[in-house]
Amino acid sequence: MIRHRPFRLLVACAVLALAGFLLRGYVTDDTFIHLRYAENLLERGEFSFNPGQATYGATSPLWVGGLLVLLELGLAPLTAAWVLGAVSGLLVLLLMDALLAGLRWPDRLKWWWPAALLWLTAADAWFLRWTFSGMETPLATALLLLLLFPLRDRDGRPLDWRRYLAWGVAAGLGGLVRPEIVLLGPAALPWLLWLERKQGGRQPRGLLKLAGAAGAGWLMALAPWLLFSLRLFGRLFPETASAKSYGITLAVGHLLSSAGRSVAQLAATGGFLWLALLILAVVCLLVRCRPAPTAAGDGNPAGTALVGIALTWTVLLVGGYAVKQVWVISRYLSPLSPVLLLAVAVLAARLLRRLLNRPRWLRAGAGVLVLGCLVSLLANGWLVTAKVRPHARDFSRGVRECYLATGHWLRENSAPDAVVAALDIGAVGYGSERFVLDLMGLVSPEILAVGRQVGFEEMVESGAWLEVAVPDYLVDRNLGPPRWAGREVRRVRFELLRSCLIEGVGLREPQPWTVALYRLSTGSGAD
Repeated sequence: MIRHRPFRLLVACAVLALAGFLLRGYVTDDTFIHLRYAENLLERGEFSFNPGQATYGATSPLWVGGLLVLLELGLAPLTAAWVLGAVSGLLVLLLMDALLAGLRWPDRLKWWWPAALLWLTAADAWFLRWTFSGMETPLATALLLLLLFPLRDRDGRPLDWRRYLAWGVAAGLGGLVRPEIVLLGPAALPWLLWLERKQGGRQPRGLLKLAGAAGAGWLMALAPWLLFSLRLFGRLFPETASAKSYGITLAVGHLLSSAGRSVAQLAATGGFLWLALLILAVVCLLVRCRPAPTAAGDGNPAGTALVGIALTWTVLLVGGYAVKQVWVISRYLSPLSPVLLLAVAVLAARLLRRLLNRPRWLRAGAGVLVLGCLVSLLANGWLVTAKVRPHARDFSRGVRECYLATGHWLRENSAPDAVVAALDIGAVGYGSERFVLDLMGLVSPEILAVGRQVGFEEMVESGAWLEVAVPDYLVDRNLGPPRWAGREVRRVRFELLRSCLIEGVGLREPQPWTVALYRLSTGSGAD
């Protein structure tokens, strides 16, 4: 198997490079939020979006730190974001390859199965989309894979406390990339300790020592930032936790609907392999397969722990988003995809082991898996070329020619102390270099408080945000024509200055947005 690793890794890297070419120039509005934070940190020593106003509006402090390093090295801002994403994507492939090499596979699968899994990881449409968007998603994916490394085959040898200390540091750093990993890391630890007990014969005292080492590492990496955040921002977690959710709900209908949307996002790139596993399970059930006498390792506890971690993380992430009423997009779930792929691979390998004494059915089962892999590769290729690439082209052009251009107009035509209200703050704030009043509350806590009370859509539509502050300009976006043109709301007049369209807003929202810039002035009367 070792001699085939360079080949499979070379193919995976070629897929990554090809996607980098196809998705060149892809950028999101949130990319500019990270860049604004990185530049303010570099130039002013502040963790802030608006200069002089420290706010925890960046989801990923570690990603901002990476951008800071690259900017310090002289890279252009968007180039720095692209390079950091590409390096993180390469790290995902290297870690996935190392995990595949360290897990046990049946002899009949040892060459093609790890290669297929690595290529499926490299071809995953959501992984490729977000790797080249300048967002933190590939780094979060890499850290989740790193947390699975204690599952690699070590011939029954237990890991010492130093390894678990390092594991805890990695789990803590993960929380600085995506806040969800603050919970996902510790949730994996019981499975790892179970494996130590099952495989290494650890006693309770030894397991407690390992858990303490992992907890110490987690605190070493995370606690300094949490204390800094609490002192500077008055909160432990980013404002996105509130700005992009609608409060807690336990309504069964909503939970099922939200979970269904999340599962559909994951199934879009991995569903065909799930189907192949289901078919293989049905075949195994129909022929009443049993473990063959030669199927050594059928009860491999590392595989059980891997499946347990994958299910635990999925339930926590999907369930947490549902309970918090988060509108889920693919980059929130994408880090789970390779973990679920590994879990599916382990289950499929176990089913094939149970067919070893039935050669005809074994060949049929292997054929099902091969077909599932091929169809998955084709489906992801279609998704990238037919959906992701057109979206990346059209939306990125809109962000540059509409949001960023509006920001540049404001920089050239407004006073340096002007205040600009906006629903999407990244490119507008980055291009204008003006103080931004964020109508989603991400970097404007005073707006966040009002949005929690009345709901963000109602707050914006009704003009309730004008009770907090009356800015000099508003950059609005909505479906249809500019909605504030010529209106007077709460004694504030809206003068339309310019408007433009952003095409291809999302894969699920293909309709264009109208982005409009207004000048605000105090008037009389009410709307």
